[in-house]
Parts: sequence; structure tokens; C-alpha cells
Amino acid sequence: MAVARIKKAELYVHKADLDNVLHALQKTGSFEVVPFGSESVSESTAPVHTDLSRVEGLLSEARFLLRFLEPYFKDNVSSLARTMGERETISLHDGKTLEDRTDLMSLSASVRSLERRLMEIRSELTQIASTETLLNALSDFPYPFELLTSGTERVRGILGTMPVSKIPAWREETEALLLSMGEVFTSTQGEKDTEGWIAVFFDEQKTAQITDLLARNSFSRVDVPLSLKKTPEEERLALSDRKVALASEEERVLAEIAGAAEQWVPSVRILSDYWTVLRDRYQAISSGSSTEQVIMLRGWIPASAVQRLTKAITPFGLSVELFLFDPKPEDSPPSHIVNSAWCFPFENLTRLYGAPKYGEIDPTPLLAPFFFIFFGMCLGDAGYGAIMIGFFLWFLRKYKKMPESFKGFFKLFVLSGVSTIVVGALTGSWFGDLVDAFSIFAFLRPLKNFMLVLNPMENPMIFLAISLALGILQLFFGLFIAFYDALRKGNYMGAFADTGGWIVFLTGLLLWGGVASGFISAQTSFLAKTLTFLGAAVLIATQGREKEGIIGKAVSGLLSLYSVTSYLGDVLSYSRLLALGLATSAVGVIINMLAGLAGDVPYIGWIIALLLLIGGHIFSIAVNVLGAFVHSLRLQYVEFFSKFYTGGGTVFSPLTYKTAFVAIKNEPEE
Repeated sequence: MAVARIKKAELYVHKADLDNVLHALQKTGSFEVVPFGSESVSESTAPVHTDLSRVEGLLSEARFLLRFLEPYFKDNVSSLARTMGERETISLHDGKTLEDRTDLMSLSASVRSLERRLMEIRSELTQIASTETLLNALSDFPYPFELLTSGTERVRGILGTMPVSKIPAWREETEALLLSMGEVFTSTQGEKDTEGWIAVFFDEQKTAQITDLLARNSFSRVDVPLSLKKTPEEERLALSDRKVALASEEERVLAEIAGAAEQWVPSVRILSDYWTVLRDRYQAISSGSSTEQVIMLRGWIPASAVQRLTKAITPFGLSVELFLFDPKPEDSPPSHIVNSAWCFPFENLTRLYGAPKYGEIDPTPLLAPFFFIFFGMCLGDAGYGAIMIGFFLWFLRKYKKMPESFKGFFKLFVLSGVSTIVVGALTGSWFGDLVDAFSIFAFLRPLKNFMLVLNPMENPMIFLAISLALGILQLFFGLFIAFYDALRKGNYMGAFADTGGWIVFLTGLLLWGGVASGFISAQTSFLAKTLTFLGAAVLIATQGREKEGIIGKAVSGLLSLYSVTSYLGDVLSYSRLLALGLATSAVGVIINMLAGLAGDVPYIGWIIALLLLIGGHIFSIAVNVLGAFVHSLRLQYVEFFSKFYTGGGTVFSPLTYKTAFVAIKNEPEE
């Protein structure tokens, strides 16, 4: 199945109706604008909308306001709910009306003033905290700090730290140097301190000698803030008063910010989305070309949307001309993936890997049945599947307005839950062995056993055989898809020689192996050998066709047969279906066993058992659902897609309403 057909479009618009036409394009959401390129229009120039710079400036200020005010805003709608589509609905007319009555630049200026003052207050509080740390360390410092910061006409002071072991010798040497012409202060806070505080006051004529003496004793100077003039205790009291004043002012500023947030955040959110819509619209013009009176836009339109777009621009009459073309081989159209309802939930899996290129096969409906089955086999517990269905259905009902991509993702897990219930019922796994482990559920055992077909814990080899058989089926399915795709593109050598050769060769090997193991009648032996040698001959003859010389071609073709080991590895990868299914069952059994043992504890045993059952199975569901999803997806991406699919396409991205806080509704008068 290929992606939807795309038309290449050229749109010529008279400048008088430009804004209205762009509005119509954006409203339909079916026109992806791409750079026009000036080679088709002589002396063309990239147009710039006259209102673009104004809108970008307003949008920048709106985003600043939201970034700063939102942490102080008590939102009635959670971020999750808003992401899930719970948004206020407005029209562009509402946005324009709000813009006209809002002086955003003045609001931004006042909020920036509050932000600046708040930063100043907090910066000063940080400085005060740092200064208090210094004052606490110098609590026994007997001198005013003015002697250190300013000194006197002739006396200078230096403060710092020094290794405790060097302080006595330094003090003795310094006092001998200064005699009565200076003073020395030393302080150590505790016996385990390795550094002590020292201060020395001296005549400036002895500066060089004091400096040299300090350097020889590993002295580290500490600069005292110039604002400190008095003693440590006096400065501490002054800082305490200042902290109280700053805290009071900070509280007032925060109250103003909270008030501004409460008043303006809802409006600024609307304006931000409104200006985002306008900016996207105006930027689309910059991708076009222009003459004196005409703007020219080039883009892509899904063939299914041509009629809708034509109807939207018809009211503009001769002011608009739309020309449609089929994409040329050198073009790179985007991929517009359209799937039917049954496989739409699986579309997200394809997008996670990479959208198909235009004209390529869309693998979504091809992988959907396999992922559905594999997920159920990996999780394989009917109780867990029921919990999954209940949880995700509740989520879908709670957030009915969620985007289609999210809705598809949750529906994917609902379908995966259905698959899990089916596999769990057939394998007898209901929250592990809960029904058999506790006599209270004995009445359910006949129903459980009635649906039981295969217990993987007792017959793992049969389940393994089923897993490998499904792997072989999917790998051959992938090869047949590649065969069909090559034929569709006219690549007959790739179809019959490359893919066809492997299909025949692998089919022969499978039949030969089946005969050798006794699973297939010996009468099939001739057919098996014939297919094997025929497929090998085709591969040897064709896989080295790009090499030079007969010997090079033959050797390269012969070596290509070694790739059969990669197919064997791919098949063995499907054994993870058994491994994860057994792991889920084993974890459930262990949880039930622990709960059963806990139930024997007198008085409180039933409480412990209940907690183990609920908590253990919730943990098991979370871990095993993730494992089932990842490993089922890996089988699609690595083993299945490698046979026919590369991805690498660009997703169709039309000009439309892209908003973060509100939903835009269309009104007739617009």
C-alpha cells in the first residue's frame, strides 16, 4: 500500500487579497509551502510581509511574559490535560479583539521591572549570606573592619587564612618585625581545622616585608567587602535588619508578580497562540517569490484535498490562480499517510521508525497484524490485558479532545490489551496462576481450564515452535512484499534475481530441513533439493553481477549464500516471544507465591498478602508492558522492515493552526 497521492501546486495571488488567501490556506490545512526558487521567475525577490517584524516582536515579548509569569500562575487545567486537548476554543477574531485592547509592550516593561528588582533583591540576599558566613568565622575579631577596608593615613591591614601549623612561627616572626609598630590577630575555630584566620596591621613602610613573610607561610588573602566598616557584631546586626527589609520587599514584589500572573497569563496565552498563527502565515510568504503586484507560492497538496482547497479560494475570483502538476522524478514530495480506521493506531509505529518516501509502500497495515499478535504473546496474561484495556479506555474517555496522534497511540494499547487477553486465556494465565494459587478463586477454575489450549510453562517447546513459525511467516511475507515492490517499480532483476532467488532458496532449505527432521513426508525430498539448488544457482549467478570478471562475479555470488546465516538469526530472534511470555508468567507466579506465604502470618498476613498482590502485579504490568512493546516493535523494525522498507520520507506538514494553549475554531464571518 502506497502513501496518498500528492499534487505539486503553484499559487499566484494578487497582493490585495494576500492575507485573506493565506487565511483560507491555513484554515483548510492542506497546503504545504516550500521555497519557490527564483529560477522560474525573472528578477523575482523573496517577499516579506509588512507585519511580520511587529508580530515576531510581540510574540517574543509574550513568550517572555509566559516564561516568567507561569511559575506564579495557579492553572485550573493541568499540563497533561492541556496536552491531551483540554483547551479553550477561540476564533481568530477573538484573538484580534484581545490584541486591540491589550498594551502588551507596557505590560512587558512593567513585568521586566519587577523581574529586575526581584533579581537585585535575591542577589543582595546572596551577598548578605556570604558576608554573614565571613562575620561568623570572625566572631572574635576585635577591630573595626574599616582598618582592613580603608586603613588610616599610614596603617594598612590584611586579612586571610594560613595553615594552623604555620601560624605560631609566623606570629613570632611578624611580632619581632613589627615590635610596637603593628598588631597581629590569629584565630582557630576548632582543633580539627587545618586553616586558621590571621590579620596583621602594620605601617605601610613595611608592606614589602610583611607581604614576603605572608607568602612564605602559605597565606591566602580574603578581601573584605568595602561596605563593612564596624565590628563583626555591629555589622551582623545591621545585616540582620537589612535582611528583614529585603525579605519584606521580596514578598511585596512576589505578590505583585502573582497578581500580574493571575490577571494576564490567560490573555497572554491566547495572544501567544494568535501571534504564532499569524507568524506562521506571514513566514509562508517568505518562501515564495514576488513581482510588483503578485505573490507566488509553491507547495504540495494531497490529491484528496484539491477540491476542498479550490473551494476555499474560489471566492477570490481572478485574484488567485492555482496550477496543479504531477510530481517529477527529480522532486521530493512529502509523505501523506492515510490509513483506514482498523490500522490507524499502528501508524505511530511507522512514524517512530520513519515515514515512507513518496511512492513507497506504507508498512502500517502490513505490520499491524503481526504486532497485534506478538504483543499478546510477549505479555501473555489475560488479567494484565484487562487492566490495560480498562486503563486506556478510561484515559480515552477522560480526554475526549486529545489530538488524533495521541488517540491512536492509546487505541494501540487497547488493541494490544485485547490480544493479551486472547493469548492469556488460551495459555491459562490470569495474573499468573492466581486462580490456581488461591482457593477463593476455585469457582473460576473450570472456566479457565475450558479456555486453556497450551500452557507455556509446561510445554515451552510447542510455544517456541509457534514463535519461530510466526517468525518464518513474517520474514517470507517481508520478502514477498519486496518482490512485489520491485515488480511495481519495474526492477525485474531485483525482483526475480535478488528477492526471488532468496525466496526459492529459503523455501527449499525449509522443506529439506522438514524432511530431515521427519516433519514432512520423504516424498517432498526431491522438491526440496530442487528448490534449494535452483535458488542457490540463481543467487550465485546474479549476486556478483556488479563485480568485474567472471571469477569475481562467481566468487561474490557464492559468498552471498553466507547471508543465509542472517536469515537464521532473524528467525531465532522470534524466540523472544517465548522468553518474554515465560518471564511474565514466572513473575506472576512468584508474586502469588510470596502473597500466599505472607498470608500465613497471624493477624496481619492477609493485609501483607493483599499489598503484595496489588503492588506486585502493578509493578509486573508496568515492566512487562514496556518489555512487550519494545521487543514486539524490535521484531518489526529489525527483522521485518529490513526485508523491504527503508523509510526516510518527509511527513506532509501543511500550513495550519499550530497552537500550544488554545484551539482555533473557524467562524463563517472569518
